[in-house]
Amino acid sequence: MPPVTPRQVRMAARAAALVIVLFAALLRLDALVGKYGTVDHPAWARVATHQVASLATHLRPPGWQWGRVDRPYVGGDPINYLAFARHMESFYQAHVREPVFLASTRIALWLLDGQDVALSLASAAGSVLLVFATYLLGAALWSPAAGLLASLLLALEYEAINWAPDGWRDDTFAAAVVLSAWALLRLYQRPTFWRALAAGAMSGLACLTRVTAVTFVLPAFAWLVAASLAGERKAQLRHVGLALLIATVLVAPYLINCAVATGDPLYALNYHTTYYRFEEGQDISQPMSAAGYLGSKLRSRPIATVENGFIGLFVWPFATKWNGWDPWLPALRPIVQAAALTGLAVLPFVREGRLLLVILLTSLVPYAFTWDLGSGGSWRFTEHAYAIYLVAAAVAIVGGCAALRGARHASASSLRLALSRAARRAAGAAAVAVTGVALYYWLPWPVVNEAIAAGEATSLDTGPRDRVFYRTGWSPPHDESITVRVSAAAWGVVHFPLPERRAYGLVLRLDPVVPGLRQRVTVLVNRRAVGAWALTWNPDRVGTYRLDLPKDTVRAGGNELAIVPEPTVVAGAAGPRFSWLAPGERIGVRLWYVRVLP
Repeated sequence: MPPVTPRQVRMAARAAALVIVLFAALLRLDALVGKYGTVDHPAWARVATHQVASLATHLRPPGWQWGRVDRPYVGGDPINYLAFARHMESFYQAHVREPVFLASTRIALWLLDGQDVALSLASAAGSVLLVFATYLLGAALWSPAAGLLASLLLALEYEAINWAPDGWRDDTFAAAVVLSAWALLRLYQRPTFWRALAAGAMSGLACLTRVTAVTFVLPAFAWLVAASLAGERKAQLRHVGLALLIATVLVAPYLINCAVATGDPLYALNYHTTYYRFEEGQDISQPMSAAGYLGSKLRSRPIATVENGFIGLFVWPFATKWNGWDPWLPALRPIVQAAALTGLAVLPFVREGRLLLVILLTSLVPYAFTWDLGSGGSWRFTEHAYAIYLVAAAVAIVGGCAALRGARHASASSLRLALSRAARRAAGAAAVAVTGVALYYWLPWPVVNEAIAAGEATSLDTGPRDRVFYRTGWSPPHDESITVRVSAAAWGVVHFPLPERRAYGLVLRLDPVVPGLRQRVTVLVNRRAVGAWALTWNPDRVGTYRLDLPKDTVRAGGNELAIVPEPTVVAGAAGPRFSWLAPGERIGVRLWYVRVLP
């Protein structure tokens, strides 16, 4: 039997990728029909939504149900996309929305005889394109096997399927970002005219889908030159210049038309600061640029803004994904999630991986500072990052399997060398991870201190990041209708910062653990008694207790608030509400939060 040639391997991988893309298209067509119904004309659409879509019922889990949408596209941007596409005068028209998704919607309207469901076709097509783009990226970064696995994961992911037909432009933008990353990686690997052409074209189209793409396009171009090999730097500079020129030629007409019509070339970006300022309760009577909006936040609350950006870059996009594996098999979620974390830890040690991390992080910058406002943290906004996470997961799985195969045939000396290298890299990745986790859990302290210094009433909320405040004498945080901690020692200590030594007020929201228990609470600040109350019980409201802190009881910097309940009871006698605690554990009060008043 003749050996398999590299060309045959490439052809087989492309054929497999085509099968995965068709599979993804069937699942998304099934979601479209389930949510928005069948289409009776034109003929091709009738066949697709009546006959072809029925094939997907044999490919998805039987428990999947698509909720029928009674009022399609109403209640968000999709209804506006539909109207904008219908009235689109030219591709480069000056408009609040960039042209690529509007143009694809207009093409879909032409294909479907002007029916509204064309919007679903346009967004679903973007989702299918994203699956193929994910294959290309994984293959360019690591291997065809990694590309196939990453694209299969995305093809199957329930949330990606569920969002696909809903008429948002985020699928199209995600595809544009991933295609840009693929083209940029290939240019990084070997600079040629055609690769520069592809990188410039893909980057330009990404900016014309969302102009915020410039936040990753320009840093990626800079990285291509700065990190290129010494002998290739001049050639790379020429090709990057060509790619940048092509991207500029593609994007410039839109920016020029916006500047002429509105006075702002970045009108499509700056317009949306109104939404986020409104969500924050700010004055929106005057326009403000995105740079001005971010600058105002950095000037007024620098620590809180940096913390918010840190979470928006490193935590929120990753944490909000992965639920889409539960409808298939809940056990898949931690496996894929762990593989993605492992792959992301590997990328800094791979030349192309470092470029991909630059693209990933800089592409998230536009969402990093607004994820907590309105719908700014929606799953769809960081869909492009999810595709990269899945590529990282595929790298970990495929690379791990290859390493195990290689270890079986390696000599003892080469195996020791490989293990030593892997150990050093793992130690470096672990050090970065530990630093990041420590920063994540420590940052609430300076954020609270900054808010108190600004004269704001500031709460020390119980929750997943409250350990810096609730260090000793407390149960873990527990989610009820609210998140609470329960004092689990003779007293519970709350640590909190104060920026200067002066009088403050405190509000404690707490309840006795047993409604009928006659319970008294003594409060000490920095080991000095400052108040005591007999607790009362209201089944509809957590108790509120106010006390004043004279200047001589506090200090600038860290302070301690001790809550001493008398008596305490064992958790087993406190009723089913505390069944999550050990029955023999002694508990005192149930605390919601402590608020520091200016």
